[in-house]
Amino acid sequence: MKKIKTILSYMYPTIIETREGSVTPYLEITKSNGKYVLNSHNANYSFGGLHILFDAFFKQINIKQYNIQTVLLLGMGAGSVITLLKEKYKLNCNITAIEKDEVVIELAKKYFHIEKHKSLRIVNDDAFEYVKTTYKKFDLIISDLFIDGNVPEQFASPEYITNLKRISNTNSCLIYNKMTEDPKHKKEVKAFEKLFSEVFIGAETHKLIANDSENSLLYYNTLWHK
Repeated sequence: MKKIKTILSYMYPTIIETREGSVTPYLEITKSNGKYVLNSHNANYSFGGLHILFDAFFKQINIKQYNIQTVLLLGMGAGSVITLLKEKYKLNCNITAIEKDEVVIELAKKYFHIEKHKSLRIVNDDAFEYVKTTYKKFDLIISDLFIDGNVPEQFASPEYITNLKRISNTNSCLIYNKMTEDPKHKKEVKAFEKLFSEVFIGAETHKLIANDSENSLLYYNTLWHK
């Protein structure tokens, strides 16, 4: 049966499991083109369009050229970013992944074997609270926080952005992901860009399209090359 589902997935996506998350009301594991992906009702959470998006951006900024030792991932999902950094781009780094939804963590372990990655620490916590209380500093911080396509308001607040700056190393890189497919999200990112650039002076906004969906990545980088 498993083999048949894999074959069928190349013709059309097959839903393998649906769950109610503790944060996201609806989660589904789908098999598409022979691979598992994690989706909500209206957004890809891992290993679909989001995976393509981050892969394209890491390639664009040539992330392999930087001496990244410590990574903070805010919003782990099923681990797309972790898999890219560890397996494709071969970064020898310690990753702390924050994920509030226990069901997402469970699915990440069950279908994507996320625990196989060395130097990975998964923390079941609220990202807002984590950045407010931690004293650790990081070379690379990626904020990839959505609930079914929407970034909760607290993650666009001055307090959150200021705390991201506080826990960034002197030489660091920050990537903040936001969907900008519909007019509401486009308006939100315009307002947010001003706040972000006031804290991270010299930040840029990069628009990328994956699977016909547009995202804006706010990007700040003062890392040294290897």
